[in-house]
Amino acid sequence: MKKRKFAYLILITLTTYTYSQTVTLDFSEQVLNKSSEASRPLDAVGSPYVNEKFLPIKIKGYENTLYTGRYNAYNGEMEINLGTKIIALDKNLDYQITFTQKNNIYRTFKYSSPSGISKSGFLNIVNETPSYTLLKEEIVKYYDKVPAVTTYDQEKPAKFVKEDSNFYLKKGNVIRPFPTKRKDLLKAYPKNAKKIKSFLKEKKISLKKEEDLIKLAGFLATL
Repeated sequence: MKKRKFAYLILITLTTYTYSQTVTLDFSEQVLNKSSEASRPLDAVGSPYVNEKFLPIKIKGYENTLYTGRYNAYNGEMEINLGTKIIALDKNLDYQITFTQKNNIYRTFKYSSPSGISKSGFLNIVNETPSYTLLKEEIVKYYDKVPAVTTYDQEKPAKFVKEDSNFYLKKGNVIRPFPTKRKDLLKAYPKNAKKIKSFLKEKKISLKKEEDLIKLAGFLATL
């Protein structure tokens, strides 16, 4: 892992500002204070980004200015193009980013992954109602290159691969993993397993279709 990080090309140069607590900060000073570096391997194929291009965005609290941004699903960072520099927003602060072309919303949350790891980061708002919110964690993983074993083999290049997303159901202030495998789903709701089985059958729910997950999330929110 350390060797791979040394092979990275630093794409984004970030500046740290020192300031007094009594100073009123503008947007760029706030994000530059705690933003992190973003980098990628020199020879990797694929992309760490959900969209490689910077797209028009609105940042909650700064609606009078149109920025451009992109989400790095490998690093879990929201990158903002300020013209003279590119910065990454601090995942530990409260942000809501709206990609205006498709009204695609990302918001920072504190949550636990399906494996129980505590995290802070940007989750995509799949569906939001007064009673629940369905969230999606987009994931891109990096795989090292695989050297040729024999002279007959070809070396496989390092690559970024978009993996299946993790979903979460938020009710009130509680965020819990939203299983997308039938066995795991029933295990997560043992007291209501029969009701869930009936709902899946009656509504012909596919746990691989996002529109069906929205229907299922609405049902689970009533349990």
